[in-house]
Amino acid sequence: MPDISKISIQKKRTDRYNIFLKDDSGKDVYAFSVGEDTLIKEGLRKGLTVDDVKINELKRKDDTNKAFNKAIHYLAQRMRSELEVRDRLAKDDYDSEQIDAVIARLYKENLLNEKAFSEAFVLTKKQTTMKGPKAVEKELKEKGIKEQDRLHGLSFYTETDEIEKVSKWIGKQQSKQKKQSHKLFKLKLKQQLMQKGFSTDAIQIAIENSLEQLPEEEEYRACHIQGEKILKKKARKYTGYDLVQQVKMSLYQKGFPMELIERFIDEEIKTSE
Repeated sequence: MPDISKISIQKKRTDRYNIFLKDDSGKDVYAFSVGEDTLIKEGLRKGLTVDDVKINELKRKDDTNKAFNKAIHYLAQRMRSELEVRDRLAKDDYDSEQIDAVIARLYKENLLNEKAFSEAFVLTKKQTTMKGPKAVEKELKEKGIKEQDRLHGLSFYTETDEIEKVSKWIGKQQSKQKKQSHKLFKLKLKQQLMQKGFSTDAIQIAIENSLEQLPEEEEYRACHIQGEKILKKKARKYTGYDLVQQVKMSLYQKGFPMELIERFIDEEIKTSE
């Protein structure tokens, strides 16, 4: 079995070492390379006897160390979940045994911490996006975060936080109410906020606290705008009583109160008959 005859530092990678063995003629021949971690941990030195089995073992350990260093570089960019790290290493063609070893070492050295990840993820989403807790939890699930760690992170997104966030958002939407009924506008807000992952209780409280009821004349103007559009469309097909009923039904479906609908009918249809 050959002995290690020479160990030299690589020129471009000073953290890696080339290992040489003597051939039959006594010449130093390059055999393989290892990182500094593997060199130290395995006690590689000149004169150490290594066979093919040992060499393959060293290569695999070194390859696993490379995977660990890649994982550290990946985690240095931002916090990651275990699943994200696993997917990245699998993409780099490391096998499951190597990935398991890397993950175990990352946890041991506290470089992976899914409870801390969940907390940071929730706080970031709460501060930088218009996403409610349900939407954030869905993202945590997709990243493979376990339930107990998800719940820990979501404890930093309280109902009070939801109500405050939703209330501010509603305030910015108020100007969009001018051409629709208060009832329909409120319904659309609820639907949008539920799609964004906010709880029904928080939405209801925020709407009650922040959404202003339109003055009657302003809502009538909205009713009038919608009524004219509907009247123009329905008049192509209906007349008389049928036209009135079609306009009434359409305006009611748009959430306008009946007293405003009757006012529009009186002013725009019956007076024109």
